[in-house]
Amino acid sequence: YNFKKTYKNSNELMEDANCKLIYIASNHSTHSSYAIEALEQKKDVYIEKPISTTMEQFKLLYLALSATDNSIYVGYNRPFSKAILELCKRIKNINAPISLSCFITGHFIEKDHWYRNPIEGTRICGNMGHWIDLGVHLLNAVGSIPNIYNIVITYSNREEPDDNINVSITTEGNDMISIFLSSRTEPFEGINETINFQCADIIAKIDDFRQMTIWQNEYKFKKRYWPKDVGHKNAILQPFAKNKRDFGEIKVSTLLMLIIKDMVVEGLGQKQINIK
Repeated sequence: YNFKKTYKNSNELMEDANCKLIYIASNHSTHSSYAIEALEQKKDVYIEKPISTTMEQFKLLYLALSATDNSIYVGYNRPFSKAILELCKRIKNINAPISLSCFITGHFIEKDHWYRNPIEGTRICGNMGHWIDLGVHLLNAVGSIPNIYNIVITYSNREEPDDNINVSITTEGNDMISIFLSSRTEPFEGINETINFQCADIIAKIDDFRQMTIWQNEYKFKKRYWPKDVGHKNAILQPFAKNKRDFGEIKVSTLLMLIIKDMVVEGLGQKQINIK
């Protein structure tokens, strides 16, 4: 795009009228403030996950977004993966409860890693937000996003509460989502995830976004993905492909993520919320 300018600081960038789109990939706690500043300067914004790390940040970002016609794009990539795109075509508007299980072997990080800082949102915002968002995306795909969520968190080590944990979510629609984050050693090939899904007569298994198998009654569909596709390319190109996620999904997944983050920081094990 022949945009080759460099800047001494973010203010120079924000004030440059020739720049129409800003990508934000700074430390997590600054995402909202940079995005608000960019929106106020009438720029489109792509925010890497998470978009906020506190409820107050999210309120201010939502107000800024409500006051502008500019677009916001978000860097949750799993919904843009070939496997999830294929699955969503098959489950569209089924209007039945879903069962979703995500087992994630994540990167090993030290106890003092900046991701763990509550200001930065802990590993819940830094990592688990991906699969919370995926769960909301699949709920929306089958028909609608629920209002009531029962959240149960199981900790393996209260001294390290944002790691090696399981988050279970049920809804008033009998949906069940389980997200297990384990990171006891550094995985040689990076993050590894196994996703199992069931809705009505559709059963799906995604093996590290390298292959997917779908069963529907007597029908079996199997697809391999090489190279591994978790949706990075399609997510990053949203502003250019004009393929923007429904921000209603992002709003709910961010609210759930922030509530779960607060539960982890406070050491809570159970909570019921109504997003309305």
